[in-house]
Amino acid sequence: MPRQTLVYTSYRSAKTRGMPLHTRPMQKRPRRFARWVMVATVLGLLVVGIQNAYSSLADSEFFRMARIKVRGNTLMSDADVIAWSQLQVGANLFAYDMVSATERLAQQPMIKKALLLREPPETLVIVLEERRPVGLLNTPEGLMGLDASGKIFPLSPSAQVDVPILTGVGLQRDTWARALAGFVTELQIRTPAFWREVSEIRTDDPHSATVYLVADDLALKMRFENPEQQIRNFRAYTQAAFLPGQALAYIDLRYRDQVVVGKRE
Repeated sequence: MPRQTLVYTSYRSAKTRGMPLHTRPMQKRPRRFARWVMVATVLGLLVVGIQNAYSSLADSEFFRMARIKVRGNTLMSDADVIAWSQLQVGANLFAYDMVSATERLAQQPMIKKALLLREPPETLVIVLEERRPVGLLNTPEGLMGLDASGKIFPLSPSAQVDVPILTGVGLQRDTWARALAGFVTELQIRTPAFWREVSEIRTDDPHSATVYLVADDLALKMRFENPEQQIRNFRAYTQAAFLPGQALAYIDLRYRDQVVVGKRE
């Protein structure tokens, strides 16, 4: 009978074969604790390195800020925006408190959002989203802007806007202002050709308004709901029946699929 040769045997099987389970040596496991200590040490070194690197940048003459750019502003001048941020050229680009400057800009009524960006080595950029008025409220304090969300805000002295004047009672109420803002925004988006003819919008109740056109003093009475359909009715009437020289005081478009006119006395 040929002699059998042992090819492989493990240390564990050779040493523990036949031994009670509780007396067998435990198998070696990865040292997880040591691994986590090593990872924490590396992260700590990275944090310290970043802090030291940032400190070096803030002390470097190479990153001295030479200019401030403003982007996204059409109603406010660059000078006004920079003054509101209270930032000045000359100091290190990385030494400025960007959070405080951003908060100061966000407090301005005409600024909806502000973002400050560094463009090394010497430029800081202020990116703005303006609060754009859809109309100008005639108030005792002067003209105020009304945006699409119904927010009323003061305008910058340098603001140049070409939007209708909004008059009437109750516009200081939030719900009333939001209703009018939605009506005006629909006119602006859905009927741009008609919108360019509007000079003034007056509202005396929270559901309707009287619209005055640039060309004449004809008044269009409109409800806030579905202004696009009302303008289609107005166009259809003017093309079919209304002739220049007619002494009309108003055209009432508030009724569904019909036009009511009032003549001047």
